[in-house]
Amino acid sequence: MRFLNAILLAGLSIVGTHAMSSIELTRNMKIGWSLGNTLDASCDNLDNNADPTASETCWGNVKTTEGLFTALMKEGFDTFRIPTTWDGHFGEGPDYKINPTWMKRVHEVVDYGYKKGAYVILNIHHEKWNYAFSNNLQKAQTILVAIWKQIAAEFADYDEHLIFEGMNEPRKVGTSVEWTGGDSEGWDFVNKMNALFVKTIRATGGNNPKRHLMLPTYAATTMDGAINAYQFPSGDSNLIVSLHAYTPYNFALNNGDGAVSTFSNTSDLDQLFNLIKSKFTSKNIAVIIGEMGAMSRNNDAERAKWAEAYTRGAKAIGVPCVVWDNGLFEGSGERFGLIDRTTYQVKAPQVVSGLMKGIGSTGPVTPTNKPTSSGQSNPEPQAPETPTIPENNDVPSVPEVDNTPSIPNNDNNGNGGFPGNNGGDFGGNNGGFPGFGNNNGGNGGFPGFGNNNGGNGGFPGFGNNNGGNGGFPGFGNNNGGNGGFPGFGNNNGGNGGFPGFGNNNGGNGGFPNFPGFGGGNNNSGFPNFAAPVDTPVDTPVDTPVDTPVDTPVDTPVDTPVDTPVDTPIDTPIDTPIDTPIDTPVDIPSVPSFDAPSFEASSSTIGGDYFSCGSNDWSCKQSMADKCYKDAGNCWNTVQDGNYKKCEDYISECNKIWKS
Repeated sequence: MRFLNAILLAGLSIVGTHAMSSIELTRNMKIGWSLGNTLDASCDNLDNNADPTASETCWGNVKTTEGLFTALMKEGFDTFRIPTTWDGHFGEGPDYKINPTWMKRVHEVVDYGYKKGAYVILNIHHEKWNYAFSNNLQKAQTILVAIWKQIAAEFADYDEHLIFEGMNEPRKVGTSVEWTGGDSEGWDFVNKMNALFVKTIRATGGNNPKRHLMLPTYAATTMDGAINAYQFPSGDSNLIVSLHAYTPYNFALNNGDGAVSTFSNTSDLDQLFNLIKSKFTSKNIAVIIGEMGAMSRNNDAERAKWAEAYTRGAKAIGVPCVVWDNGLFEGSGERFGLIDRTTYQVKAPQVVSGLMKGIGSTGPVTPTNKPTSSGQSNPEPQAPETPTIPENNDVPSVPEVDNTPSIPNNDNNGNGGFPGNNGGDFGGNNGGFPGFGNNNGGNGGFPGFGNNNGGNGGFPGFGNNNGGNGGFPGFGNNNGGNGGFPGFGNNNGGNGGFPGFGNNNGGNGGFPNFPGFGGGNNNSGFPNFAAPVDTPVDTPVDTPVDTPVDTPVDTPVDTPVDTPVDTPIDTPIDTPIDTPIDTPVDIPSVPSFDAPSFEASSSTIGGDYFSCGSNDWSCKQSMADKCYKDAGNCWNTVQDGNYKKCEDYISECNKIWKS
């Protein structure tokens, strides 16, 4: 991954790029959004050594995609906070080595915003080693230095658009002063850790000596004791105070007695902004409110009024805000969800509109490529042309694959993998790595092509028009034509076999008709003709969970959801089509395919979930989606506190893929 990053991000260090102070930087920032309950999630029942990235979804959110950031920038957000828990992802001392797979995943998510020109805040979040007790200070300082040296080295050449936040809410966990402003022991701990954090980053290479750094108060609170005891390092103009303010508390955060659903008085907000101005901004000290928000109580009109008042007041004193979003919309937990992370639909449009009105937003933030050291934009990778698949029974003519043609124009900026363009992998909806996904939900595979209305590229299949799904690496064209292994499926349910061609109204390519054709309303036999293709990959693709689960904002859950997580694959699969087809050729020998192997599984949930054939992946995907949705309802409706049964439900859903 470091090699790929070097290719894409080489030369980002620009002499003099950090000329602006943190005061100037924060005035340039508009408004931020926080990726809550995701990379910061932590579940004790996970084996992080076996699957280092499983924690990303263990609090119920789906795996993060680049498209989410594109959608948020369209709404006007230009800053993204990436809360990240490193605890559980690094080894023993003295090195405290961060797991490279976890570091790579964090790097990918940072790049989703950074490479589009947005500001990104990266921190350490739900750590268990930095509790603010004096007898823990020495060990905590040792770990802080080791962890931040590694993070700083990973992102050394990133410019001022990447900000490091030393700690999240450092406090005396489990004590009476945890959330009440702290005491002298806690204040002293936080001040010493902040000073060491600055010293550590400034001693590393690249752009880190001038990187903008965020330093929290005790628990990141604005309470008097913590504010008055806070020691802001002097002599460094690239430092920022980090504060969290869910204000007014009873409207914004309180989920118990005293909570209110109407916003009718701005006095608490006025007091907050007067405090920040008098203590910091009037003294030329930069501030970012790294967490703010008002949970949903079915009161979006009131939340919209609050949002506008909050961001207007903060902007007036030069302080950008980052709204907290934990992906939660229903249930009894802290409901701070704003956008559906699967569909990218804003679920609280009035609230988002209020946030933008308060800052006087001028509209969407336009993604930009990061400049190279020479001042030129990073070159976009070039896409091969898509072979043309005819809609009749003639032999398809497949052109040679050229690795250098220009990138095609695509509609409806989708969301893709890496490297992407305009929100998608080369501009289309949901591109893979580095697939092409074009128009309305076409999903590029690995590195498949997915075109128009739900065409899904396989591995590396081509899926074209209205649900044509590319296989392994098949071509699926028009109204449900599904490419097989690696067949061609064309028009109205033509299904490519293994690796046959299926054309028109149910023509199905069989097996082992290599490579047969199914024409018209018929089913092809064996043998027919076309050019051979390379041996496809025999690994099924994981499917993310669609339904968010009721999960707390800042506290790990006791009975986390056992959710499978997709692990990124480092190297795209090279499956080109070797020979153009102009005339029938001799029957080539059939390549050997290793079918996926799964153990049969028993289940307690039963029903239609396990009715699919052993190799019917489309059916299994549909059943898994249904099962996970039903499981999500369990978490939202459980009355007796027995969340274990919901966890068991999820575990049973996972067995669908093994049945």
